[in-house]
Parts: sequence; structure tokens; C-alpha cells
Amino acid sequence: MEKRDARLFQAGLIDLDDLHSTASRNILELVSRRQLRNCVQEVIQLVDGSTLTTNEIRQHLLQGMATFGKPFAMQLVRSLNCDDHQEREAIVWLLTVLDDADTIPPLTQMTRHKSLSRAVRLSAALALAGMGATREMQTSTHNHRRVLLYAIS
Repeated sequence: MEKRDARLFQAGLIDLDDLHSTASRNILELVSRRQLRNCVQEVIQLVDGSTLTTNEIRQHLLQGMATFGKPFAMQLVRSLNCDDHQEREAIVWLLTVLDDADTIPPLTQMTRHKSLSRAVRLSAALALAGMGATREMQTSTHNHRRVLLYAIS
């Protein structure tokens, strides 16, 4: 028993520098993810009760994309799964304005995910329609007809 316990402390088995760098990386990732979530929440709050124009909101979205890249858009999609209908409405509009092709697969998955609430699935479907990523939107643009979309809440 003593031999086995002593082996843990032998030189070379535990590299404290690696342990420290791993811990530092983990802390940086946590801080970065918190910053990402905060940035997404700030953009969502800009939409609600704001006097900013669509172009100004688009600039904030592009700045978030430039800062965080693809994770920014994915966090926006994940934020769609919330209870507040006004926040979901703002997120749908933001996703439509962002119009990022990388958000289409996760939004499509959300529309089919039966464990999500109906309101969240509908919001994901509305975001897809706003981006022109639904079958109906693609066939209507293919036929060169103008389709009017209406959202019912």
C-alpha cells in the first residue's frame, strides 16, 4: 500500500507547470464564455425598447461576430430557448438580420426537437423563414413570386 501511494508523488508523474497552464486555460475559457453570453445579452437588450436603427443593430451584430466568431451566432441560437416571448421575438429578429448560414442547421434541429416548447420551436421556424431557409421560402423565390409572411403571437 505504501509503494502505491508513494508513486503519486514521484518526480515526473505530476507536472505542476502543465497543471497550472491547464487551469489558466480553463479560467480563460470561462471568462471568454461569460463575455460571449454578456455580449449576446447586450445585443438582445438593444433591440428591446431601443431607438437604434436596423443598420446600427447590424453593426453590433457584426462586431460580435468579429470578436467571437461562430460561437456568437450559436449563442444567439441557444438564447432562443427562453421563457420570455419578447426576448424570443428580439432574438428571431436578430437572427434574421444576422442571416448567418451557420445558424440554419441548429435552428432546423430546434424546430424538430419535441422536448422544446412549442413557442421555442415556432420561434426557430420563424427565424428560418425570415432568413429564407425554409422549403416554402426557397420554392417561392424560385418561382419569383412575392410571398408575404405574417407572424401570429
